[in-house]
Amino acid sequence: MTEQLAQLAKPFPQSLIQKNPTGFGSYVKHSVVVEKLLAVVGPFDFRIVREIRDADTGHICGVVAELSAVIDNRLTTVQDAGDCERPENWPHDGARMKDAVSDALKRCAARIGVGTHLWSADQFRLDRALERNAEVERDVQRAAREDFLREREERLEQQDGAA
Repeated sequence: MTEQLAQLAKPFPQSLIQKNPTGFGSYVKHSVVVEKLLAVVGPFDFRIVREIRDADTGHICGVVAELSAVIDNRLTTVQDAGDCERPENWPHDGARMKDAVSDALKRCAARIGVGTHLWSADQFRLDRALERNAEVERDVQRAAREDFLREREERLEQQDGAA
């Protein structure tokens, strides 16, 4: 069963989705992603694997981060990179790091289903695929239950006929 994965993949309400000021797609705030992760999986681990620095300036321009969480009773660890979209806009490396870490967290969260609908739109929706899989699983369980009851009834009828 993939109950937590289905909850993670559930799309954000339209009221939480914002247009990216750079013109590249839509997004939800870092805090919204963190709240969803905490609400669905509880405490999770997140760490910076390495910093990425601009070759010319030496300024931080990105990070590689790792997120670990228990999802549906399975420890899952993912890595992804986050960047500082416009490094020249930030006054110091601390601010650039904060921007890159926020991006990396959201990208790691996407690797476990959070916010994927923002990128895929209607081309593919994880939440819909998981629901279809759950429906198939329920149908299989229902059919197995019906087969079991029918076989039990037949055995009982045979026992009654033999007596």
